[in-house]
Amino acid sequence: MREPPKIFDVAVLGTGVGGLIAATQLANEKRSVLLLKEDRYQLSFKKDGYCFVPFSNFSERRVRTDLLKKIPFSSYRREDRRQAEKSEQKCSVQLILPEARIDLYQTFPLLQREWRREFPKELNPIENFYAELGRIYQSLKAIKSKEGDGSFFPICRGSLIKRWYSLAHLPKGRSERWLSSFSPEFKKFIELQVITCGNLLADSFPISLISYLLIHEEEGISETNLDLDIMIRSLLEGLIQSGGWVEEIRGVEKIEGTGMEEFFISLTGEKRDFRAQSLILNSPYHRLSHLFGKRGKALSRWNKKIRPRYVMFPFFLGLREKVIPVGMGDLLISILNLEKPYEGGNLLLLGLSRKGDERQAPEGKRALTAQCFIPLWKTGKDISYLQDGVIHHLKHLFPFLEDHIELIEKDWANDQIGCWSYPHYLYQVDSDFQWRDGIIPIQLSKNLYFSGRENFPYLGLEGEVLSGIFIGEEISKKYR
Repeated sequence: MREPPKIFDVAVLGTGVGGLIAATQLANEKRSVLLLKEDRYQLSFKKDGYCFVPFSNFSERRVRTDLLKKIPFSSYRREDRRQAEKSEQKCSVQLILPEARIDLYQTFPLLQREWRREFPKELNPIENFYAELGRIYQSLKAIKSKEGDGSFFPICRGSLIKRWYSLAHLPKGRSERWLSSFSPEFKKFIELQVITCGNLLADSFPISLISYLLIHEEEGISETNLDLDIMIRSLLEGLIQSGGWVEEIRGVEKIEGTGMEEFFISLTGEKRDFRAQSLILNSPYHRLSHLFGKRGKALSRWNKKIRPRYVMFPFFLGLREKVIPVGMGDLLISILNLEKPYEGGNLLLLGLSRKGDERQAPEGKRALTAQCFIPLWKTGKDISYLQDGVIHHLKHLFPFLEDHIELIEKDWANDQIGCWSYPHYLYQVDSDFQWRDGIIPIQLSKNLYFSGRENFPYLGLEGEVLSGIFIGEEISKKYR
């Protein structure tokens, strides 16, 4: 057994994707890296041959192939990639509105066919809207080309002048103005796509961000059926193989440091502590910022800029294959009432396991994860009403549902939401933001970093991956 160093080069608090990427990269470079992992938090739930993995948005199921290549110890096995390639011509997501059902294809001509069928009275304005998104997307491609392959596009780095210039030629309007003349159904069609690309809820978004999220290259830049559980476990294994230390802990009591030059990390319920020259916060920011005590006042200001509005609550259902309607995809967004809030089961994000995949469900059955929304202030309270709302919604989608349910599991979520590592939130910001700059900075001080969904909440998993790569590079520079 190796003796751990008295002072680690880097300590990482939590098991988010971004921090794991940075940790693995630094361990590969022979830096001493400590990962503090919450012992209660579980990535997945397994029962009776079913395997369920919760998710916060559909970016966790799809990620750009060029981005996957940058991740050390990539979690994708060859058979997973082959399955992804086969499914790429299918629709990536299905969106069900009260009066419309749209297959969200990655290829634009197929998507165009869908909204022409579902929104026939608005064809001309919709055509113009997408044409403008396409022009903006070409501008973004030109910016990316100028920044070069070594950039972290769409993360904008460099001086204030450089950041200003990179956005100077893009439209300044926000989606609220661009969509003001459309029907409620089409507005919700756009809004739900943006929400499920990431973790941010807002009344409107920069129109250039809408373009970046909704317009895709036709060459096929997305891997589908990404298994986030495998990715995280693979990164953990890679960290250990590269010489990193992983400690399972209950929690952190406090973090102290002199001028943030060295961090002392005291554990909850334990007498031992750890020391590190650099620290990466790698779990939801609002669960960690209080650990710095009086010295954390400067850090707490970011809690006022972005805050969690909803908790994503997963229901796990084991279903017989016969109940799945013909033509239903593996990923589904469904809303029952456009006028009601998202809570109470009115809006569901559904993830079905792949047909015939015995790693996720027994033969002839499918694992269904139904993600619904709970206002943050209602967590810890009686939410028995929520199951009724979710089941009511599912019956609307799956005929004769009761006759085909094998199991329903909700206790896992009740237990996991109390963990400080639980990452499944939908956030809200109260002010405008420059989307290429992010919300919470990746580097908070000289040796303190944050890698989480609050960096670039609208980019989903892509934002987490990019922040992890960026942090790994920045810390690495200090040792060159």
